[in-house]
Amino acid sequence: VPRWLFVFGAATALVLSFVALSTLWTEPRFEGRTTRQARPSWIQSVLTNRPLEWTIRIAMLAFFLVVAMASARRAGLTETIGPIVVYAWFWVGLAIAHAVLGDLWATLSPFDTIGRLVGFDDEDTSPARPYPTAWGAWPAAVLLLGFVWVELVDPFRSIPGSLGIVIVAYTLTQIAGMHRFGRRAWIENGEAFAVYFGLIARIAPFTRDPQGHVVLRPFLAGLSGVRAKPGLLAVIMIALGSTTFDGLSRSSLWIDWTFGLAGPARIAVHTAGLVGVIVLVTLAYLLAMRAAARVVGADWRPLAVRFSHSLVPIVLAYLVAHYFSFLVLEGQLGLVRLSDPFGVGWDLFGTDDWVVNLALLSPTTIWYVQVAAIVTGHVGGVVLAHDRSIAMFDREAAVQTQYALLAVMVLFTASGLLILSG
Repeated sequence: VPRWLFVFGAATALVLSFVALSTLWTEPRFEGRTTRQARPSWIQSVLTNRPLEWTIRIAMLAFFLVVAMASARRAGLTETIGPIVVYAWFWVGLAIAHAVLGDLWATLSPFDTIGRLVGFDDEDTSPARPYPTAWGAWPAAVLLLGFVWVELVDPFRSIPGSLGIVIVAYTLTQIAGMHRFGRRAWIENGEAFAVYFGLIARIAPFTRDPQGHVVLRPFLAGLSGVRAKPGLLAVIMIALGSTTFDGLSRSSLWIDWTFGLAGPARIAVHTAGLVGVIVLVTLAYLLAMRAAARVVGADWRPLAVRFSHSLVPIVLAYLVAHYFSFLVLEGQLGLVRLSDPFGVGWDLFGTDDWVVNLALLSPTTIWYVQVAAIVTGHVGGVVLAHDRSIAMFDREAAVQTQYALLAVMVLFTASGLLILSG
């Protein structure tokens, strides 16, 4: 099938979805939705069992220490378990799991566990100072940008074990933040992965009620409850733009243009490319919000914040499209390295002689997964934007405000597929 036909079909699917929503979805279904109370059951007893929770927390903290030490060894990227766990299992696999199962990081996070063990808990101790409201999620945005810079620009490629140093630096930053502002305030605003995974988790059909019981909700509905705060849009744009840049940096056009660059020149060009793509994606969204604001005679800034939740399904879609094959293929190597996490010749679980099955995915399968992910993610974004529009404006204005955002989503869909196919 010609590439242009995939692009045309994906764009057409978005437009038809928008038309169907405008006709059939006349009342908000996500906005203002209340969380149902769960009924007592043995399943709820297991899911809310404190000893079990702490067993998982301690196990994950121990595994985190193993990964950190393995990442600090002066070895190749695939010789220890560290980089594989960080970039495949954690960054990709755990994000996808959050979209299906909910906020797992709230329990698995070693930083939150450290904060609880040390006593940086808002409920028991007073922080050194209140967390500044004006900061919002900006610390998380800055730290997330630092992570994707290390991942995509790879400025320390000539220094074996540099990932371990990055992990230690990030951990010390979290401890300092929790000590200064309290565990809960810092985790909710300054811990990049808690903020990022928390957004992805709102896609999932599982959440917790005020008593901590697990309850069901429609897919995507949780995103309507995202609380606006400074820096949250930046987190979303960094996640979206960085994944877009990753696809661009793997295209033949970028490879040909940057061929031969090394050292500081390579770092500077890749850094400029990463920041430039994030800025371009952000500008496209903000221009759409300015156009929407003109329709209703409102200020575009609050609208840009109010509709930012509609981009989260696209963030997940790009993650799946760009890294699905990486997780399935390279992620297998993590199972091999479980037996020898430090690359010293162990075979703890008998997996050291396992071989990665590179035939598990064909190029055709990968391409169809990419197309399906991008189309589904953008349709989800259209649904969320429409639901919020009809909750805020009358029906005619609600539809008109979405024209520009629909155009941007069509642009994102087309450019995303073209980048992946290049």
